[in-house]
Amino acid sequence: MNSMVQTINLTKKFGDFTANNKINLHVKEQEIKCIVGENGAGKSTLMNMLYGLLQPTDGKIIIRGREVTMKSPLDAIANGIGMVHQHFKLVPSLTVYENILLGLEIKKKKGSLSLPLIDKEAEIKCVEKLIRDHGFELNPTDKVEDISVGARQRVEILKMLYRNVNILILDEPTAVLTPQEVDQLIHTLKKLKEQGKTIIVITHKLREVMELADSITVIKQGSIVGDVLKAETSERQLAQMMVGRDVVLRVENLRKKSADTKVLYETRELTTVNETGKEVVSDISFKLHQGEILGIAGVEGNGQSELVKLLTGLMCSTKGNTWLMGKDITNWWPNQLREAGIGIIPEDRYAQGLCKEMSISENCIAGYHGQEDICRYGLHRTKKMKEKRDRFIQEFDIRLGDPNGMVGNLSGGNAQKVIIARELSAAPQILIACQPTRGVDIGSIEFIHKAILKFKEAGNAVILVSSELSEIMSLSDRVIVMYKGRISGEILPEKTSVEEVGLLMAGITPTEE
Repeated sequence: MNSMVQTINLTKKFGDFTANNKINLHVKEQEIKCIVGENGAGKSTLMNMLYGLLQPTDGKIIIRGREVTMKSPLDAIANGIGMVHQHFKLVPSLTVYENILLGLEIKKKKGSLSLPLIDKEAEIKCVEKLIRDHGFELNPTDKVEDISVGARQRVEILKMLYRNVNILILDEPTAVLTPQEVDQLIHTLKKLKEQGKTIIVITHKLREVMELADSITVIKQGSIVGDVLKAETSERQLAQMMVGRDVVLRVENLRKKSADTKVLYETRELTTVNETGKEVVSDISFKLHQGEILGIAGVEGNGQSELVKLLTGLMCSTKGNTWLMGKDITNWWPNQLREAGIGIIPEDRYAQGLCKEMSISENCIAGYHGQEDICRYGLHRTKKMKEKRDRFIQEFDIRLGDPNGMVGNLSGGNAQKVIIARELSAAPQILIACQPTRGVDIGSIEFIHKAILKFKEAGNAVILVSSELSEIMSLSDRVIVMYKGRISGEILPEKTSVEEVGLLMAGITPTEE
């Protein structure tokens, strides 16, 4: 097969920082190429240069044997390159066909006196044919705001295909999909390959890489460290290339029956509304037992974030109650919850967990800054703060250049370890962990999973909220699934298939199926 995409010594610098260093990428025609690497490795920077969102500092981009310069996405599309972003670029209030043709509308023929000038019937027929040709399940007249996340992604793909692209780039395409939608996407991409398309996928999910890819390129710290055929590698080898050492990809949770153990935490009919008055969490009731990890699963945007804010004091309930060891703690503030024995790993580490402009030692005491061991007469004891910081660095394997530097200088994984060290070292009985491994490298994920299991095995309890279904299923003793702000079902991971969980994530109960 001929070369479709090639880069020669492609380099991108941001000041003194080199995001991509002499990247030599080769993608064959009609190939599915997966680009993998840790967060911050430079994958998205590379793809943004191919799509014209960023311009290289040095090097060449060659498409079909011809050197090209991409100054904007319009240049990329003109060269046959389309990109489907992780966060979709759709207008929710418009229909499927209107989104696909946006900017390339079909006008009525000259001489027609009727208004408007856009030929609606011709547009619908055009999109119907496009949908039919590619075998997608879509209704062109549905509003985008009324269709599923997976369907929205298919609209994005069709939007690119309508623009006659031959090279399709997808950035973390499975991040917001149910397992069934992931399988459907893999089928779709393989079918597009059969139709002659060349596909590049950025992802960190190695299981999906092994199902989808023809070849895989591994990027580490801005450089290519591996380029292999799928048939000649494994998940373990890919993880080793990404991290530089052997990694345990799946931790073992020694599950224990929790029915007879003590209830430490409970919610009953917990409900809240957002700033527009819309009910986003509805009648959530669950019990958390001693020595248990309770997972909360669901496609992002189904109320999990709001539920966590309710449980951690960042939102107030409009109905229902929360109890900690029999004590009503409904609508308590975060500092009260921490004092009562609840550790909090927030969803967004920088928005709610750390302050980038403060030192590592200051972040190590955030939320606990009034404790007697580090605060006397209203003044912080700098020596004690540094001792705590150094202990955290040692015990939680926090890797850094300057211990006295700002926490904003740390990688995502090491910044997350600061939060986990701070919260677990306060000896809570309950840990509320929301997206604990989001934006974290594989090596740090392994460490964080082991820390959570160790905390549980010491007789404590964990509420684990994650968009990574594999994380939920491997760590949790029980899982509740949320759909549109409600609990759609409760399952035991060892007795439930991924497909069954996927149906609950889509709001389909076994009886409805």
